[in-house]
Amino acid sequence: MAATLNPRYTFPQFVVGRSNEGAYAAASAAAVAPGTLYNPILLVGGTGLGKTHLAHAVTAEAALRDPLRVAELLTADDFLHRLSTALGRGTPELMLDELARASLIVVDDVHVLDRHATAQEALLSLASRAVSAGRQLMLTSDDAAGSSALAQRIVRRFRSGHSATLGIPDWAHRVAILHAKAAMLGVELPPSVAHHLASQCEESVRELEGSLTRLLAIAALERSPLTLVLARRAVAMRTERSESATHPLRAAQVVQDAVAAEWGVSPDELVGAGRSRRVVEPRRIGMLLCHELLALSLREIGAAFGDRDSSTVLSALARARADMAESGAVAERVARLRQMLPATHAAPSAHAR
Repeated sequence: MAATLNPRYTFPQFVVGRSNEGAYAAASAAAVAPGTLYNPILLVGGTGLGKTHLAHAVTAEAALRDPLRVAELLTADDFLHRLSTALGRGTPELMLDELARASLIVVDDVHVLDRHATAQEALLSLASRAVSAGRQLMLTSDDAAGSSALAQRIVRRFRSGHSATLGIPDWAHRVAILHAKAAMLGVELPPSVAHHLASQCEESVRELEGSLTRLLAIAALERSPLTLVLARRAVAMRTERSESATHPLRAAQVVQDAVAAEWGVSPDELVGAGRSRRVVEPRRIGMLLCHELLALSLREIGAAFGDRDSSTVLSALARARADMAESGAVAERVARLRQMLPATHAAPSAHAR
């Protein structure tokens, strides 16, 4: 399995509503009885509406129901990397045969492959091998450009193919999502707070969860109850963050505040001289997030974190990645912060690398 399963992306944690019930039903069928009802399955939806959640949930549920069953979850980038390696070795057919032997094959963000002719043909071949052998294939695609032409072509090829859409949740569904997410964290969300967040975050579930995470972070840091005033601040942080992104130090402060709240330290400690592990670990994570999400250069990150030099920042970035690789708990906390702090640039600039 190329992709690491996110423990928060399970069926019990997926909140079903009118906007996603068809996609949920198709994914559930694939997990319970791979290859028997709909095959292949295509889930289509905008960014942050739950496609990746269901991709992970299907894989986890299939493995839970039958530990001997092989389930493959790959992002489109994973598929490209595996194919490139196989082509370099002259073994692309062997690679496709190995994938097709899995009982369940999930390829997330398949629209990425629309730009790669060789990968398109490889995925078409994989689909034919898997479906003809009764193996379950599930694809997810962004609908920003009318979904993936490749994915649609694959689904139409097979009589048992099925496409389902994840839409934008309505207000009542958003409120239900907020209450469910809060309950999973052991928090009771006041109705007025849930209603305000739901009315202000309309475009995606990820945006909704981000506002909830910011609210809980502020409340924890200030030891404050969950009030409507705090909810308004959490929503306002979204606008403040986009407006401040043009100034590196102000943008970094937003990241520092969120990391400090997550680790239970103060922002001043992150930029200070302290060397205890309770401070050093979140400081390194904060630097990494400034590098990844804000595309700050090493010099800019150093300036934001107490005027540290570029070599110190570079070492901190490497150690932060190692911390995530060594600790699932750290990786999960970073994933939560990444959702809470969406990127303001597409990718780090060249001088930041």
